[in-house]
Amino acid sequence: MKILKSILLFGILLLIYFIPALLFKAEPEYYISLAKPAYAPSSVLFGIVWPILYILFSIYIVINLQNKTLSKEMILYFLINYVISFFFNKVFFIDKNLFLSFAVTFCSFISGLFIFITSFKHSKVQFLFILPYILWTLYASTLMTHIYLIH
Repeated sequence: MKILKSILLFGILLLIYFIPALLFKAEPEYYISLAKPAYAPSSVLFGIVWPILYILFSIYIVINLQNKTLSKEMILYFLINYVISFFFNKVFFIDKNLFLSFAVTFCSFISGLFIFITSFKHSKVQFLFILPYILWTLYASTLMTHIYLIH
């Protein structure tokens, strides 16, 4: 029963993470049309990386909820991060606002740092679930800064 509950919770968390993508459809053509630095990845990579990051976040949350080790502080950081990240597709693909896209990306990185630092204090192993998010959002923040400055 505990496994079934964990699988259900994992599925619900993933669904919650994908709500913004369902509400604000990404337009790869817009990203492709932008002038970008040489280190910018193909638009396909974003569709691979983000689901992996959401899976890692969901696993982290499920493990810590099961073990009753998810602090109120950590829940708050995840909620802040989610609310910030929620709007990226809207401001980038729909509004086509590069400054707000940069701001959302950078704030996602900063809120991710709070999650990372708190998780590191809690578990020297479990923080590894958060590390890819930090690396990716740092890269994405750098990329969005460059794209914003080009335009």
